[in-house]
Amino acid sequence: MTRDELIAALNSIEWSDVEFKEATWEVPRNALSTVSAFANTEGGHLVFGVRETNGTFTVTGVVDADKLQNTFLGQVRDPNKISALLPITGQVHQMPEGVVLAFFVPEAARNQKPVHLDRNPRNSYIRRGGRDDTCTADELMRLMRDASPTRYDAEPLALDVGRCFDDQSVRWYRDMFGRSNAGRDDGDDEPTFLRKRGFIVEQDGRLMPTRAGLLVLGAAEVLPQVLPRMVVDLQLYRHAVTEYSPTTRWADRIAVEGNLVQAWRTVVDFYFRHSERPFSIDAETLRRSDDPPDYVSFREAAINLLIHQDFSDHGRLPAIRIYRDCTEFFNPGDAFQSREKLLDPGDKEMRNPSVVAAFRRIGLSDQGGTGIGAIFESWRRLGYLPPEIHNDKADKTFRLRLPKQKLQSEAQLLALASLGANLTPPQAAVVAFLLLRGEADVADIKALTGLSGPQARGLAQELAVQVLVDPIVDGDPHVRLAAHLRARFAPEADGSAQENQGLSGTDPGAGGTVQVTDQVAQGARPLVQALERLSDVQWKIVAHSDAPRAMAELLRITGYSQRAHFRSQHLEPLLRAGILRMTIPDKPRSSAQRYVLTENGIRLKAWRALNSPTT
Repeated sequence: MTRDELIAALNSIEWSDVEFKEATWEVPRNALSTVSAFANTEGGHLVFGVRETNGTFTVTGVVDADKLQNTFLGQVRDPNKISALLPITGQVHQMPEGVVLAFFVPEAARNQKPVHLDRNPRNSYIRRGGRDDTCTADELMRLMRDASPTRYDAEPLALDVGRCFDDQSVRWYRDMFGRSNAGRDDGDDEPTFLRKRGFIVEQDGRLMPTRAGLLVLGAAEVLPQVLPRMVVDLQLYRHAVTEYSPTTRWADRIAVEGNLVQAWRTVVDFYFRHSERPFSIDAETLRRSDDPPDYVSFREAAINLLIHQDFSDHGRLPAIRIYRDCTEFFNPGDAFQSREKLLDPGDKEMRNPSVVAAFRRIGLSDQGGTGIGAIFESWRRLGYLPPEIHNDKADKTFRLRLPKQKLQSEAQLLALASLGANLTPPQAAVVAFLLLRGEADVADIKALTGLSGPQARGLAQELAVQVLVDPIVDGDPHVRLAAHLRARFAPEADGSAQENQGLSGTDPGAGGTVQVTDQVAQGARPLVQALERLSDVQWKIVAHSDAPRAMAELLRITGYSQRAHFRSQHLEPLLRAGILRMTIPDKPRSSAQRYVLTENGIRLKAWRALNSPTT
């Protein structure tokens, strides 16, 4: 924790990843409870030398920093006091009011959890909000199951293999396996095939099904012994997600039971039954494609939900809720990686490796940890705001939301063009996001652009050089819109700026707008733009100005005959807005003058193509 981060934390409410203790003379008795909570959740900073009074934090300082630090570090290394040896690091900050000690407690490894006190697993804590909560029995069992060296889905079960598997599911799986693995299905009988794929194992001279085998291919009469709840709850709503409540009636619902093969086929059928399916023609193959545009993202997210859920959690139900403006996937069981690392390619530690392997064999699961990346990439191509991930390590749940809100609107692109900056597409995407949300972190930039972590940080630095974002502060993962832009784009107190500017991710009437807000800029006047929305004539000009065009050509294309009116009402506003440029700018009236799209104009034309209805 840097000094700036400490000051920011002192000026805020107590965060879930920061805990302040007065600790003037000695280590507080509940300090190790906080260590356990941070280690069992997502890590955090434990700060000594700060007193809380009615929600206000005041630096009081510690009396003997060296003694206090040595005592605390000795306690966290004592196996009789705390169960795991954690690489805790500390920093000393000399504040005007006194010395403050800030210790960083990292999240423990999966196999170290639950991190507990006094050799008693019941003395385990998790971090929830600004509190250290004692683990409930269910929470403790979830941590223990995830820590087990034997994965839950790999356990053999003492059941009759002859009655365990659903014949139709096995036939479908073998057919899919043959398509994905030409020549690898040698025509074995069913038990041999299942044994080769790990669905059946031999133990103590007896063939037994694995839990993964039953989850993937289990028969209806046996499966409830392994999973006594539905696999997924499919729900369709005719309204927006903001209108949802537990009492809201769905338009269609299927409580999906059965094995994972059956569940996958039911999910796909439900999706296609309710999706919009506009078709398009491939220009090269002339083949018709009528998959819904969001199918790739939905497919990957649905498979992710089915195979990565915590099958040992019988009290909470996975759910797919399809709303008018988004689709939400909820799973019991958190991801073992952070949100940022989930966006990186490469194999990742997973909860159900045997189930994942079963789906990979038939081409229904990503290779090398690319599934989340495929969801984001597909969504990015549709021009939507990035998918939202909420990985709750305290409640051990995972929520993925696919918002059907455009990242950039016509008005927003015109606003970007007015900045006069020559932005690359990734840079423009980040600035557009900042205009909507005000700030972004490294994971947001990765989601918006598909870049790696170092590349995302480099892009943020490039925007800082162009004075579009605030200077990057070491140790702070957040990027904020530059102060002068926050002032220019901030809404007026009466909300009229939102109407005038239209800097939302959706066109008017699409349902809801989001505007940049900032406490510093409240009440600031909106940016005065010469152009807020293109006329039909201007769209024709943009559509035909990839190559330089003479005035006479543009008049013919648009059907205009009055040159002066055309120039003043349609052409010059495009020039002032940075959408068009002159090929001979120092001689505006030259007979050889031509007009062509700028980079911002090209981006605007591409947006139009993406957002125009197609048949």
